[in-house]
Amino acid sequence: MSFNILDSREEIAKVDLGNVLGSVEALPQQCLDAWEMSQNISIPDSYKQIENMVMCGMGGSGLGARVIESVYSAKLKIPLIRVNGYDLPAFANERSLISCSSYSGSTEETIQNANQAIAKNLKWMGIGTGGKLLELAEKHNVPFYKIVPKFNPSNQPRMAIGYSVIGQLALAAHAGIVSIDKKEIKEIADVMSEAIDKTKVEVPENSNSSKKLALAMKGKIIVYVAGEHLTGPVHVANNQLNENAKNVSFDFQIPELNHHLMEGLKHPETNPKDILFVFAFSKLYSERVQKRFELTKQVVEKNGIGTFSIELNSSSKLSQAFELIQLGAYANFYLSVLYGQNAAPIPWVDWFKDQMAK
Repeated sequence: MSFNILDSREEIAKVDLGNVLGSVEALPQQCLDAWEMSQNISIPDSYKQIENMVMCGMGGSGLGARVIESVYSAKLKIPLIRVNGYDLPAFANERSLISCSSYSGSTEETIQNANQAIAKNLKWMGIGTGGKLLELAEKHNVPFYKIVPKFNPSNQPRMAIGYSVIGQLALAAHAGIVSIDKKEIKEIADVMSEAIDKTKVEVPENSNSSKKLALAMKGKIIVYVAGEHLTGPVHVANNQLNENAKNVSFDFQIPELNHHLMEGLKHPETNPKDILFVFAFSKLYSERVQKRFELTKQVVEKNGIGTFSIELNSSSKLSQAFELIQLGAYANFYLSVLYGQNAAPIPWVDWFKDQMAK
């Protein structure tokens, strides 16, 4: 084919009416901006005397917790519990720290989480652009990070992943839960910028891994596979693929999938035609997990199902997480363009929220 729409900003703009591409390209700036804007947040000393942390958020606003959970799993000195629903765990008490994330500030599940924390007199903090959540934080004089999303032109929560993850990381660092510094944030931004240079619109398909992935994914049910530190970031890619490309996809974790999913590849007989496995591979995985990836890919291919591999090459687990987020953001955006699909609107999510509000 002599012409590829993915190589033309003018043609892409005719489809991308919500400027999701602008948000994809601004992800490194989001990370840097979130870090700088969150540095003057004051955390009471009592917030550092805790035994567990509970991170609450839904959809795009819950992605930060997943990334932190997977990247820092081997370093966390206390349990981190992720809540994607209405209720805080029953064990939450005065030795817990509750983080409530809602980009809009009006997500009903997260508002209920905050109100439960208030009712039980728990330590809590908020992150969002405003709305009811930050009103509650101000009223009850608890720490919060107010996102000013100048580098998210699409204004879609799922595309504010730099603000969400780095904002939550900064709050957790202020509370002493994790350790991160400006040098690591700059490394993240540099790695993402390098990924942009390799996968931006101006780079043609034959040299562009994200365009190749988008073309491979078109018309397929996508099964993302990751392990260890990349399980959170691959869920980011999955979430964005659902909402941007309006394409069904799932994510699974090695080694867990080796204990069940492989036996589910036989039926229905249309699997080879309908499914594509996308493997997020890293040499930073443990030796046994690396071997499992190689064998799992063989099992999938022996069942006649197509595979695509993304190999992350940056030097740290945190930078690889953001490398994958950047590459995945381009791929799912390109897929939306291939479908002729404006990526920004989420009509079924909006309809559902309207029905729930009645």
